[in-house]
Amino acid sequence: MPRIIRGLEDQRRRLYPDLVAELVGELREGRPFGQPLIHEQRFPETNAVRTTIIWDKWASIADDERVATILQAYEEAEGREFRDRIALAMGLTVPEAYDSGLLPIQIVTALRNTDSVTPEQCRQAMIDAGASVVSGPDHPILRFATLDEAERTVRRLTELLPDSEQVWVITQEVSRIPD
Repeated sequence: MPRIIRGLEDQRRRLYPDLVAELVGELREGRPFGQPLIHEQRFPETNAVRTTIIWDKWASIADDERVATILQAYEEAEGREFRDRIALAMGLTVPEAYDSGLLPIQIVTALRNTDSVTPEQCRQAMIDAGASVVSGPDHPILRFATLDEAERTVRRLTELLPDSEQVWVITQEVSRIPD
């Protein structure tokens, strides 16, 4: 099989300047809730970094263009030296991250007739808290890598929608059987 070697300089042109600018803003002053979800793993012994950016705005963008966008944003936000430490960069939508096993925890609603909030209010609160709507705006999906992230988001949902404490349920998949 042929060996094909490409350098990062091949990807220097800006394909998505608006996404780069938005991601730079998130890297510099990220929000506590919403998308993108930026997961970094740092390896002290090698000084390498692995970053996964989960963002529905990747939906129509090819994988290599996602990586180039991520690397450009890191270079602008953190400098070239930090960007050069990135050993692996991935950009995934929420459904892609879920399918990859990265987001096993989900917040769902358990509405009862006696609850003082409506399904529409819950849907909007979920979207306001950063839910994925790639599958459609009528079916927002809130997924997380950790229980802590989900618990913080439930607190945020309760702030956004008072009297909804009993509505939010955190579920966690124990394992998935591939299709």
